[in-house]
Amino acid sequence: MSARTLLLVLFVLALARLPSVAQEGGDVASSEGLVLTVKKAMEEYLRTATRLCGTVRERSGSVEDGTLWVDATTRIKQNGNYGYLVQNRQDYGLPQRHWRALLYGPTVRAHLKKTAEGTWYVDAYRGGGRPVREACWILTYYTACGYFVQPGFDWQFACLWWSDAVSIESVEWEETQGKKLVKVTFSSDNSLQHRTGVAWLDPEWSWAIVRKEDRRVGQSGRPHVLTITYDEAFRPAPVPKLMEIRWPGSGEKPGGWWRGEFDFHIPDEPPKDEEFTLATFGIDPLKVSDQPAKRATWLWLGLLASLLAAILWWARQRLQQKTNVANEQ
Repeated sequence: MSARTLLLVLFVLALARLPSVAQEGGDVASSEGLVLTVKKAMEEYLRTATRLCGTVRERSGSVEDGTLWVDATTRIKQNGNYGYLVQNRQDYGLPQRHWRALLYGPTVRAHLKKTAEGTWYVDAYRGGGRPVREACWILTYYTACGYFVQPGFDWQFACLWWSDAVSIESVEWEETQGKKLVKVTFSSDNSLQHRTGVAWLDPEWSWAIVRKEDRRVGQSGRPHVLTITYDEAFRPAPVPKLMEIRWPGSGEKPGGWWRGEFDFHIPDEPPKDEEFTLATFGIDPLKVSDQPAKRATWLWLGLLASLLAAILWWARQRLQQKTNVANEQ
C-alpha cells in the first residue's frame, strides 16, 4: 500500500469517527449554537408532532412499596392545525375514574369534563385559540417531550432550551455506551421552581433529550431522572415510544415513578377540521362562549356592592337611632 493510499484510508476513518454534528450540520460548540441547533430541530419536528394520532398509557406509583397512584389512558387526535386529548384517569384514593378532554386549535381552546351519566360539558372555554404548532406546550409529555427541560400535562409555560427561563452553563461531547451524545449542564428558573441539572442530547434523534437528571436548587440526594426511548418507525424524528421518570422521597413523602407508553401513527387521510369541534363531544357550540364567565364576574361584583350598600345603610340607621336616644335623654 502506497503512502498516499494509506493517508487516504486514515482520513476516511477519521471522518467516520467524527460525531454526528458534522453530518447533521448542527453547531453545538457553544450555548448559542446549541440553542439555534435544537430550536431548528424542534421547529422541523413540529411538522410531525402536530399530526400524530394515537394513545398514551401512563401509570405512576410509589418506589417504596409499589403502591399504584395513577392509571390513565389518553387518546390523541391531530391534523396539524387542530387537535384534542381525551383522557380516562383513575387516581387511587378517589372513588371512581374520571374523564377530561382538551380541545385546541386556532379558533377554540376548551377544557371538558364528563358527568357520572357520561355527558360531556365545558369546564373552561376560550374562543380564539392558537394553532397546534404555536401552542407547543400541549405537546410536552405526549408528542414532543424530548425537547422540553421540564415537561408536564398542565405545564402551560413550557421551559424550552431557548426560553429566558433556561440558562445553559456548559456544553460538551460525551461518549456513553458507544454513542456520542451532547452533555448539557443547565439551570431553569420560572415562577414555580428553580432547578439545576444535566441533560444528554442525541444528534441521531434530531438533538432531542434521551436522559435528564435534575433537582431543585439547594436540594441534595438523588436527582429526578428522566429517560426517553424513541420510536424507530419515525427515525430520525424523536417520536416517543417509552418515557420514564423517577424521583426521590422528601421528608414523609415517598419516592415515586411515572411511566408512559406511546403508540403513535400519522393517518394517511388526516382528520378534517370539522372533527375538532364541541359538537364532536355532543355539546352545542351555540350555547357556549366565554361571555358567561365575564357576566358572572360582574354579577358577583354587583351583589357585593349591594351587600356593602345594605351594611352601610344599616350602620347609618343604627347610628341615627343612637343619636336620637341620646338627644331624648
